[in-house]
Amino acid sequence: MTRNEFIEFIENTFGVYGIKTVSQTDINKSAYVPNKSQKHIFESFGIDPMERRNDIIVKELFSGRELTMSYYATLREGANRSPEPRMGLTDLITYLSIGDEILFTKDNNTIYIYNLSELDTEINEDDIYTQIDMDLLKDKASYIKRNPTSVEQTIRIYPRNSILKNYVKRRSGYSCEVPDCDYVGFLKPNGEQYIEVHHIIPLSEGGEDSLLNTVALCPTCHRKLHYSENKEDLKIELQKYLDKLG
Repeated sequence: MTRNEFIEFIENTFGVYGIKTVSQTDINKSAYVPNKSQKHIFESFGIDPMERRNDIIVKELFSGRELTMSYYATLREGANRSPEPRMGLTDLITYLSIGDEILFTKDNNTIYIYNLSELDTEINEDDIYTQIDMDLLKDKASYIKRNPTSVEQTIRIYPRNSILKNYVKRRSGYSCEVPDCDYVGFLKPNGEQYIEVHHIIPLSEGGEDSLLNTVALCPTCHRKLHYSENKEDLKIELQKYLDKLG
């Protein structure tokens, strides 16, 4: 996800956000000065530094790490200069560097922070959806078009050898080849027990369509091989299994 895609996603999901580049003054004063759009986010939670000093907690997007900061108003030198809202770097002192872009956004219950300078291009939308308030998701979902427009895409397809696929299914006895998996598949209309075939190293990444790279998996284990946090460990385990088969 690029920077522009990420910001567009934040705007569409949360509705409001504020971005500011950390300045030399922020670091020298050890106090981050939020801009107008960022201050508006805190005001929406009834946080007013002009009335009193506030100790607030914000969450970092993705990591869920909680950061504590003080939010207060300080007098500035010079005639007719109004007090300036500032954030003490209680937990932010190691979070900010000059030139970093700091984003604040919110759902119904939480204020979020994210350092755009550390944006990971591999993140996806689900990484954020799992963190935010359910009521906000429900509200956004209620306004989704019921009849979405279609999009044409060009995709690259890697044909699988049907002989290999069927042999692997029969080799497994139509059971999952992940050790200790007790999957019992349902029957398809032709009476065959349902099982899926997976390439340990994907064909799109140069993997072979061969016996030494192909296993039978239940739907759950198949998803684990693609998305679980320990997918690399599972790959190693299955490769050892195939090596033993010869």
